[in-house]
Amino acid sequence: MAGNLAVGNAEVIAGTALLQLAYPGAPVFYAAAQTASDLKTGAYTGGGPEDFLFGAATNILADFYNIPLSMGSFATGAKEPNWQAGLEGSLSTFMASVVMSDMLLGCGFLHGSRIWSFAEMLMDCEIFSIVHKMMEGIVVNEETLALDTIAAVGPGSHYLGQKHTRKHMRELFMPQFMDRRPYSEWETKKDDARDWAVAKARKTLKEHQPDPLDENIRKEMDRIIKSVEN
Repeated sequence: MAGNLAVGNAEVIAGTALLQLAYPGAPVFYAAAQTASDLKTGAYTGGGPEDFLFGAATNILADFYNIPLSMGSFATGAKEPNWQAGLEGSLSTFMASVVMSDMLLGCGFLHGSRIWSFAEMLMDCEIFSIVHKMMEGIVVNEETLALDTIAAVGPGSHYLGQKHTRKHMRELFMPQFMDRRPYSEWETKKDDARDWAVAKARKTLKEHQPDPLDENIRKEMDRIIKSVEN
């Protein structure tokens, strides 16, 4: 794994040096994509603990060279939105976040970034929202400790009628695709996150109308595209 990192690092630095020779001062990202091969087939894995460790290590290397890091998050070899995709997407995103990567990539991709899934994109967004909430930690101060509210409620009562509860309750994480229903309700339907994500993706594709780009931005993008095409 260390040798793999060394080779990948050399490739990134060589490419960066060539880019700076051609376009001095051009902004760049450190973007290595080391992985391990599957021992059964020799295939690209697109996930697993080696991928997650490589991602964290490239963050350290990017910091050493003072280059912002573009890190492949949501790294999974799963072929469809399933248990493997959720597991690998969660762990890779958490690893990328705890090492404070500058930019995360990969939302919605499956099979080592060879398959795009709208449903997976929505579930990946939920994964990120969980990791984002975890990264916020627990704020401890007079307001969040709420000792006056605790004293006012006392033993044997509840906090649902307290102003402090109403003020802060929406700070709790509210999932879209995690199943928190009673067992009896689930038992009658047997649907799950994948079903809900597919339904929401189809509804969004059918109904959503994105805001148009600012006219100046549109013209600038047209200019850039034409300059490349010519």
